[in-house]
Amino acid sequence: MVKKKSLLDKAKSKLYDHPILKGSIHEGWAVFVVMFSAFLFAFGFRTFMAPDNVADLPTSSSLNLIGGGVSGISQTLIQVIDMASGHSVTANGLYSNLYSILYFVLNIPIIIIGFIGIGKRFTFLTLLNVGMVSVFNFLLGFADKDFIYKIAAFADQNGGLVTRALLAGICTGMSSAIAFKVDASAGGIDVVAYYIALKKSQLVGRYSVYINIVTLTLHTLLSITDAGWGSDKGAHLFVAALFSVLYMFVVMIVIDMINLRNKKMRVEVVTTNPDLGRIIMANVPHGATLIKGQGAFTGQEKYIFEIVISTYEIKNVVKVIREADPGAFIQIIELKQVYGRFFLPPIQ
Repeated sequence: MVKKKSLLDKAKSKLYDHPILKGSIHEGWAVFVVMFSAFLFAFGFRTFMAPDNVADLPTSSSLNLIGGGVSGISQTLIQVIDMASGHSVTANGLYSNLYSILYFVLNIPIIIIGFIGIGKRFTFLTLLNVGMVSVFNFLLGFADKDFIYKIAAFADQNGGLVTRALLAGICTGMSSAIAFKVDASAGGIDVVAYYIALKKSQLVGRYSVYINIVTLTLHTLLSITDAGWGSDKGAHLFVAALFSVLYMFVVMIVIDMINLRNKKMRVEVVTTNPDLGRIIMANVPHGATLIKGQGAFTGQEKYIFEIVISTYEIKNVVKVIREADPGAFIQIIELKQVYGRFFLPPIQ
């Protein structure tokens, strides 16, 4: 009996015969994802991290959360400008606009590093992401400020800085993670962390946190110095820094939950088909180990294949195995780390 093709299978077959159309759809989807990533970051920043009207929020005592990396460096430079000029940028309503400019300018040298060390396509999409974050920041400033304020105020009234840290962390983490899904990044320290993670074949989020803690510490020291170490505001700024740490850990968790590129799994297959290993290796770019065994109950000769793959390859591998041997026994085990040669598709 011939299995009827699904609509999805027909679409895949159509695209296989039209590589230019397939490539256009693939890159168009990547651009859309990057745009959405930029919007998420800008929305999270404007609404939860550093609202323009933070002084009017019911419970947060005019406190902004501090981001890490280039975002945090931009906020730190704004703090330096405040201290040098003696005027508050926040009070003048220029915080988000100045942040947008600094965020874009500071990303330029890091993007150049990405171009040299990672890939041209990666760099283009990252540059688009960074540029659109600045654009969306400006546009949200012209949007319905009352609506954005109501969202920020509601979050502030229902948990204060805890809620703002959680929601900002979710927005920023999702922004970075979905950009990673199309082999791009949200710019800044994400580029550096992604590069390190590729070289070490480990998860990305932890490296972002390590780098970001330094930025947070510097900003906190400057802010408290400006406010006065013995003042109430200085004490509030210190506590706000702790909430910013919470924000960073939420970002790390969200990134590592969604970004599966560097997560490894060990697949163990027990089968009676000696050719299954060859079939698996024809469909994934990894080697496999064959162990001969015997069924304890039946005494039948068995073949055990072990292979290490990335998490995003699991669905395809299981499909291939079940089509080749519906009776195969498959178990999948999560790995913390692997050492040795493991192939990851290069980033363009």
